[in-house]
Amino acid sequence: MQYLDPETIKKSDAVKERLKEFSGPSVRWGRTLEVVNKFSPRFFKDRDIKILDCGTASGRFIQDLYNAGYPNLYGIDIDDYLNNEAKQLLKEFKTVDLSYEKLPWPDNSFDILTAWCLVPHLENPHNFIREAYRALKDGGLLIFSSINVTSPPNKKYFLQHGDFPGYHERNNHIAILTPAVFKKTILRYFNLVGTEYFISPSTFQGWRGAIRKMIHAVCSYNEWLKIKLEERWGPKICYVLQKKQIS
Repeated sequence: MQYLDPETIKKSDAVKERLKEFSGPSVRWGRTLEVVNKFSPRFFKDRDIKILDCGTASGRFIQDLYNAGYPNLYGIDIDDYLNNEAKQLLKEFKTVDLSYEKLPWPDNSFDILTAWCLVPHLENPHNFIREAYRALKDGGLLIFSSINVTSPPNKKYFLQHGDFPGYHERNNHIAILTPAVFKKTILRYFNLVGTEYFISPSTFQGWRGAIRKMIHAVCSYNEWLKIKLEERWGPKICYVLQKKQIS
């Protein structure tokens, strides 16, 4: 989808019809649920935790969470694109422009906030980060994915073209988190407790993909090598962040 400002998005029937059927690649690959299942047991005793999914789109991830045993679910997006099944699974759904408006819940409301490739679409991602901090309980988790701009292929592309392939003129990605921006803004409010890289299944297709798959399998026995490979091949990066106390 090409760049559209928030008001145009809300008024566009074409966007609404598309997003009613849409779920992000990382959700379709099953990686988003894997991340929640990996990190939630480290910080919470059971699955009866309160989760807010930001940028729900059709609600596919809501359905994945519910089917995995997470019943206490909330959702928010700039408009209502939810399918009927996902809508029935939510305790509450709200429409908000996360670039400029507050989350319509009190302080310390949620244990986990998730946002799958939402941040690159926001005109003001820092408003969303501050609101996530406010709405999370002490020690709560913010889990979100973004474009992996520091991968070696992306850095090489930037040197050749002066731009990033994930931010071409034909899509709606407009917010870039460089490492320095990430540290001085987001890490002001959160501690980084985990980093995951989402690899597309197409990476392992064809004869080159078969070689990559064998290399990945071998390197899976070494955590450092595994992370380095996934950092290189993964088009998306996922941050797992824990709310910290700010004096």
